[in-house]
Amino acid sequence: MSVSDEVHAELRRRLVAGHFDPGQKLKEEHIAADLGVSRTPVRAAIQRLVSEGLLEATPKRGAVVSEWRTTDTEEIFELRVLAEGQAAAWATRHITSEDTDRMDALNARIERAVNEKPKGYLDEVKGANLSFHMALYETCGSARLRMFGANLLEYPMVTGGFYIYSDVDARESIRQHTEIVNALRSRNPDWARSALTSHLCAAIERFRRYRRAERNADFPDQPRL
Repeated sequence: MSVSDEVHAELRRRLVAGHFDPGQKLKEEHIAADLGVSRTPVRAAIQRLVSEGLLEATPKRGAVVSEWRTTDTEEIFELRVLAEGQAAAWATRHITSEDTDRMDALNARIERAVNEKPKGYLDEVKGANLSFHMALYETCGSARLRMFGANLLEYPMVTGGFYIYSDVDARESIRQHTEIVNALRSRNPDWARSALTSHLCAAIERFRRYRRAERNADFPDQPRL
């Protein structure tokens, strides 16, 4: 991996993890000093991140962190429906009983955390949920699809949405996970794709419901759409 690739990977990790605030300006010289590299690989990394939509170019050298909009979240979810649905279908060709047992164990971790709610339980839910969905890409048999899917799963505003779930929502999500695993065990690609698609579409609707409630709270006198 080149120095530019390493800088790109580190900046991308920080951006998707929310290390920088939306609208914050990133200057080449500051990043170079922070990472202990010259400005040339930083400039190349920033250009790549601009092309990926995570940064926006400024008139002078450097860039600002892109604002994350509701449409961005929905776009990521819709891409996940396509990519993860395909991964689930292909995984039926390659997945082993050990793989599905591990996914069951991850789902059980989520259920236990939701039921018992220990301190920091949402972090436990988020981690187990991320591993559950990543397992689909790890078993799909395609390195390209795995790489693409892993990028989509990096966004915390997409994979860390359990904070908006009610207990009823969380238990329904757990039930849907069980159906996905059952479909994988049956080696039925259509069922696997359908179960995964239904699961993610339900997540999109929860997000939309949450955003509508936020808008109504901010503007209570406005008519509801």
